[in-house]
Amino acid sequence: MKIDSVAFSFAGDKYLGRPYSEMDCQGFVERCMRDCGFSKDLPGSNAWYREVMNNGWVGSPEDCLKEFGQIPKGALLFILKHDGGEESRGYHDGIGNASHIGFKTGRNDGAINSSSSRGCVATSKFQDKTIPNGGWNRVGLYKQFTYGKSVDWILDHGVDNPDHGGDDVHMKAIVVAESGDTVKLRQKPSTDCNMYWDIPVGTEVEVVDKREDWSKVITRGLTGWMMSEFLQFEDPIVPDPGQDDDDPDDEPGEAITITLSYADCANAYPLLRALCDLIEKEIGRG
Repeated sequence: MKIDSVAFSFAGDKYLGRPYSEMDCQGFVERCMRDCGFSKDLPGSNAWYREVMNNGWVGSPEDCLKEFGQIPKGALLFILKHDGGEESRGYHDGIGNASHIGFKTGRNDGAINSSSSRGCVATSKFQDKTIPNGGWNRVGLYKQFTYGKSVDWILDHGVDNPDHGGDDVHMKAIVVAESGDTVKLRQKPSTDCNMYWDIPVGTEVEVVDKREDWSKVITRGLTGWMMSEFLQFEDPIVPDPGQDDDDPDDEPGEAITITLSYADCANAYPLLRALCDLIEKEIGRG
């Protein structure tokens, strides 16, 4: 069962003022999910960040607006830092420390969360943009939610890339490096992007787009950008033309020839006439 994000966005209102000692940030979000009919128990906000990353989309508020045209009500919100906190919690994947979780409210207050600094469930500012100085800086769209047709479609199929060459051919590649055991897979094609995953050398990836010195790749359930110099390309993957998404009714069918004698035609005429009348009634003449 998927959660309606709008219903979820209001699910926390009844808990406003509930002490943090009774319900921390992760416990508050999971309680609201259960109230909407979905149950999942994870060990903390770091685990939730990785869960959404592997089963949805994460990025800055600005990237979310660019990719989806909106930040939907009920979108999960995180505070992500690269402060080593992930390692103290047992994560050694280079993703960063998601130290806090909340979600976008259905009202105009911005975010709602169980705040340790305020000691209770409370609202905070968000305004669909990155809040500096330790505020919300990551949006998570989880595939267990339904956000509306346009957002759900992009989550399921990906964003159309205007820089894509148009040829529906993907390439296999292997991650290589002259030094080091891993290569950074970044969320955006820039070395300034501090949102990245460390991908081990030797990992097979699927390249789905290229932009100057960068390649967009899919591997291990992750999608991101890697510098092309760290990829050793193999044979292209050409989709089977028989497996496309076109309506099968648009494809020409196999021609069938039937030979009838004069007597057969005379006997079959009333049936054929009735069949033609039925077809004309259902789909029109022509």
